Amino acid sequence: MDAADSLIIEQMLNSLMGMVDTLMVSRVGAEAISAVSLVDSINNLVLQVFAAMAAGAAIICSQYLGRKDEKGCNDAAKQIVLTVVVISSVIMIIGVGFRKPLLHLIFGSVEEAVMTNAQMYFLITALSYPFIALFQAGAAFYRACGNSKFTMKTALIANVANIVGNTLFIFVLQ
Repeated sequence: MDAADSLIIEQMLNSLMGMVDTLMVSRVGAEAISAVSLVDSINNLVLQVFAAMAAGAAIICSQYLGRKDEKGCNDAAKQIVLTVVVISSVIMIIGVGFRKPLLHLIFGSVEEAVMTNAQMYFLITALSYPFIALFQAGAAFYRACGNSKFTMKTALIANVANIVGNTLFIFVLQ
């Protein structure tokens, strides 16, 4: 399997995770699926910011690797990790701290049950932002080094963990 195959499989796993999430949440009710749909529009925007930061990280590290400057690559990677942690943590704090006014500002007045579910879902997903951003940056580093199989395997593990977590929180803990 070459790098392109690994990237295609990884993207398919990401799409599959979203589909499985929707299927599992749809069993809870219309309010829950509506809330997830609303919040995921915000989450997708945030994830695109993280993906852009990761793409920039890959470019920077690839330039150092192309010059065979391993120390420069490592120094850049450390700086990128620090930057990603700070930016994603600030976005997380804003999301957690201002989720109610932010959701009301963006979506206006929706049914109270949908808004309550959206606020809870946004809290849970916003707490994951730093981890997702770090994963994106780490995956970019591995891809820059030519090891896209590792990121594909990590995406597979994340999918399994997501399904287990969904099952636990949706069906067991309600």
